[in-house]
Amino acid sequence: MSAPRARAVNGACVLVNGKIVTADDQFSVRQAVAIDGERVAAVGSDAAVRAQAGPQATVIDLGGKTVIPGLIDNHNHFVRLTEHVEVRLEGVRTRAAALDLLRRRAAVLRPGQWLLTLGGWHEDQWEGDRRELTLAELDDAAGDRPAFIQAQYDHASVNTGWLDATGVPPGASARATGRVGGGLVALNRAAAAFPAGDDPEAGVSAAMAWYSSLGLTTVFDPGGVGVSDASYTRIEALAARGELTLRVFTTLGDSVGSATPAAAHVFAERVRAGRPFQGDHWHDRIAVGEIYYAPYHWDHVASPPRPSGEDVAAAAEILRAAAASGWPVQTHAVTTEGLDRVLDGYQDADRVRPIGPLRWSVTHAEGITPAQLDLARRLGVTVQLRSLSVIGNQRAVASHGAPAARRMPPLRLVSGSGLAWGLGTDGTRAAQVNPFITLWWAVTGRSLSGDVVLDEPISREEALVAHTRSNARLMFRENHLGSIRPGLLADMVVLDRDYLTVPEEQIKDIRPVATIVGGNVVYGAL
Repeated sequence: MSAPRARAVNGACVLVNGKIVTADDQFSVRQAVAIDGERVAAVGSDAAVRAQAGPQATVIDLGGKTVIPGLIDNHNHFVRLTEHVEVRLEGVRTRAAALDLLRRRAAVLRPGQWLLTLGGWHEDQWEGDRRELTLAELDDAAGDRPAFIQAQYDHASVNTGWLDATGVPPGASARATGRVGGGLVALNRAAAAFPAGDDPEAGVSAAMAWYSSLGLTTVFDPGGVGVSDASYTRIEALAARGELTLRVFTTLGDSVGSATPAAAHVFAERVRAGRPFQGDHWHDRIAVGEIYYAPYHWDHVASPPRPSGEDVAAAAEILRAAAASGWPVQTHAVTTEGLDRVLDGYQDADRVRPIGPLRWSVTHAEGITPAQLDLARRLGVTVQLRSLSVIGNQRAVASHGAPAARRMPPLRLVSGSGLAWGLGTDGTRAAQVNPFITLWWAVTGRSLSGDVVLDEPISREEALVAHTRSNARLMFRENHLGSIRPGLLADMVVLDRDYLTVPEEQIKDIRPVATIVGGNVVYGAL
């Protein structure tokens, strides 16, 4: 059973003697905040907020602690995470610590459960020894239990139990090396065959609890190839019963990765038949994307898309259908060439219906140029940037040149461009999901390995706004989420140290003392 939202702040409640970082338009900092039900009632000085709340309000002394708005990830594959029980290696700093964590978690798994880590980390985030895990080490850590430890979408280290369970034949290279490669497609195909948890709803609850412990209160899940319909249905059912503790917004996308114009036409019909914004502030489908016709827009660093004329026409039908039907659109586009293609398609759709009011976006956008930013601004397009390089995969960096990599994404350029933009992670397989690691990356320009990966980082204030208020706007929720203001939903995080003044190096180590979503304490205690 999943636990219902609980531990509501009883009636009117006042949090006093704190540092309330509102992230509002003035980035004001206050002493106190009052919560009444699920919304913020007042923000200001201790005396003013106490007086407004009245004598019956519960008063909680924050003891000087900092409070920030609930953190919003604008590109997070949360639904995929709920499909398996995983050991997450986010932020683990050494090889020895990773092995120790895997060993400890394997010891408490139930019979029949596999030891799984499905991305979100890379060996290059480790200090010192960055060798891949070996077959012998995973045999020792997991015993006969199958173990599959995936590093981003690069490779996986496996043990003998996994090789036996999946029928890898004698003589195969994985038998000798304990290494499985093949990239995104092969690794996703492998994961699709893994056993699901025996209580899927409990898996959703565990995933939500983990996100709450990180200070995440809202995610925009862009779908992705291979995510099952049952997983989305499960989230919808929990939302209908009032049992979500994380706000989950999803997309209408092509989960099977169709690659023919005929399939694109079928998807365009789905777009015409559907409508966005039929849910509520806990769960809603709010856009088309991130994948709607991969041959047109799917790319990777140094690997731009190469669509045929038929592919361009097929994608144009989808984009025009989305514009005509009032759908926001989010498009995966990484390379400069890919962004050119997508923005051309956006301009074409804009002639059907202006897309600015629909807040269309490009996501990832590492290769975006000043000219493309100018066009995006004129079209009203939002840019969603991700903290992928914080993991520090230097092999990937080397493949397209360090100087170029350190300008990807161009945070300072985008921040100063005047267009709407926000921060996300692209977790859970391609990247890690801890928002404080993302904020640290944006402010310091460094990866977890200590390498400089961004030449032009941004300020703490800019980074926090990009992870809160800006992302709320992308999701048409700026009048409900993203800052601590009267009338908005009471989503906020009480921190164990002050985000604005702690030494830069410690930003990644900030931990929530309590996470509040809609006036409910969903993690920690006040």
